[in-house]
Amino acid sequence: MDKGIKLLLATYWNGGMWGHKAPTAEDYEQAKAEGYMFDPVPMRSHDETLRDLRSVLNKISAEDVTKAFLYSLSTRKLEYRSALGSYYYALAIPEHSHSDPSTCYFCNWLPIREVDSPEKEFSGYNVFNFERYKWGGTRHTHLEYSLFDLEQFLLLPKVTPTDADWNILKSILHAMEELSPSKKAGAYRELITKKKLLKSNKDEVEVLLDILGICGVLSSKDAQCYCDCFVDVWHRSPKEHTNDYTYPVNWWHVSDGVNEERFLKVFGIRYADL
Repeated sequence: MDKGIKLLLATYWNGGMWGHKAPTAEDYEQAKAEGYMFDPVPMRSHDETLRDLRSVLNKISAEDVTKAFLYSLSTRKLEYRSALGSYYYALAIPEHSHSDPSTCYFCNWLPIREVDSPEKEFSGYNVFNFERYKWGGTRHTHLEYSLFDLEQFLLLPKVTPTDADWNILKSILHAMEELSPSKKAGAYRELITKKKLLKSNKDEVEVLLDILGICGVLSSKDAQCYCDCFVDVWHRSPKEHTNDYTYPVNWWHVSDGVNEERFLKVFGIRYADL
């Protein structure tokens, strides 16, 4: 592992929980040189962010994003996993404008505001990158994160998944057959973690399920994926307040199973042939 990634993770993770320990100036410069940390960036407006996102999407193929997600399953290189969620969310956002400097509750744009403190250089993109390497991202349905994530994805070497990766995906999706139809994503996550279907922890599995929901593989008639029916921020919350998953997995039940049409669209093969 590069020293830069170790410094990034150590900056925001302390003793198994969120924390903040600013690196020395020398370490910070090294992490920046290796591409893991960043200087504060100028704030992009909503319309600028959306424009830049469209431009990045034109440079990325769905096939490369899918290969990267699969590749992450056996390697546990979570920076490759994140892009699938960001890509399909970004792809689904309809054209719209938002001139207000506050949050856009249609696409979930929230401007990055660097805090006024001596540690301001450790917010913004640095936090995004920490989440990307630590869990495979957590904010795929935030406009500014999806842009950052896809910009960084373009810098990664292209990868090819192995049979082992496909087998892990198969074992993950088939595992839901062991649960009763009324069970939700939380029980599914616990089962995947307990069975050790991939090198992971509960937090990483939670994000993995969120990503499979965003791209539509885990969706339902009551909560379609964004590409089928774009849902604004106001309508993404689940019925119960104890559900912390991202839409549409926060509405998903085992009885919904795998959306086979979306599976074919995302992974290029029929679910029955997996």
